Amino acid sequence: MFELYKERDLSANISDTVTFFKSFGKHFFKNFFIINGIFLMILMVLIYFISKIYMEVLFSGANNLNNNPNYFSNYISENITLVVGGFITAIIVIAILSMLNITFPIVYLKLFEKENNTNFSTPDITKELKKNIGKMFVFLLGITCIIMPLAFIVFGILVVLCFILIGFPLFIIIGIAFFSWVMLSYHDYILNDVGFFKALSNGYYLLKLKFWTIVGTTFLMLMLIQIIQGIITIIPYLFTIGSMLVSTQDGSSQTDNYSTFGIVMAVIMVLSVLISYIFNNFIVINQGLIYYSLHEDTENFTTNNQIDLIGTEIE
Repeated sequence: MFELYKERDLSANISDTVTFFKSFGKHFFKNFFIINGIFLMILMVLIYFISKIYMEVLFSGANNLNNNPNYFSNYISENITLVVGGFITAIIVIAILSMLNITFPIVYLKLFEKENNTNFSTPDITKELKKNIGKMFVFLLGITCIIMPLAFIVFGILVVLCFILIGFPLFIIIGIAFFSWVMLSYHDYILNDVGFFKALSNGYYLLKLKFWTIVGTTFLMLMLIQIIQGIITIIPYLFTIGSMLVSTQDGSSQTDNYSTFGIVMAVIMVLSVLISYIFNNFIVINQGLIYYSLHEDTENFTTNNQIDLIGTEIE
């Protein structure tokens, strides 16, 4: 049986994440696509057309740059409604989908803890998500308006420090610690009846308990996910570049090559974003296991449950 409340070191945090998806991945992703599918489809269509239009404008601009140096600015001015409308729509969909995508694994683990298995359905998950819509909005607003401005100041200083040797490792460590702090705070905010600032305080406290273990685990998970995503997306990209080179040598028209390249790049962009949202679940589940592990360290849920079971058996 998979245990959420369990003391974990760095290797256990990663191995248990893999074990979780091996055991429950089918049930997890079935519900993930049912709940997030509509927003994912809308976002994929938006990204495809925006990417395709951008590539067409880019190649057209490159061909007409000598005749019309202001091609790009003129195109934007002539299509300002389309550009602004597409940008705003994409931002709204990305915000909604991102909050759903981050909250879904947290709610899933909450129901998993409650049932001690996967005997819960899509409506159960949807019900929990609906209960937390207000919290999603408040947390997004709080992070955007309060935490992010402070983060820009801190990371701006770290960027300056990158010009000396100590700046680069500090940038990585603090960046990962900041990410884990926000994720642990959001877990606490969704799972418990606490306010925004109390959740941030609790997240900071949890982060300090096993700072280096959390930073190390998060760094390895992020690197692993980035490598896998990079391998998946680089293959069609290299294939497209190779095809264009062969087509050029065969005497194919440059316009046709650019058109094909634009379509393929748009598809690659869609694939990249879709994969990013899918693999984001691994990162959030990993942070969730860290969260439950830290609570086991501080509150000994497993030991208390075993004592309760002994009392039940005596009765």
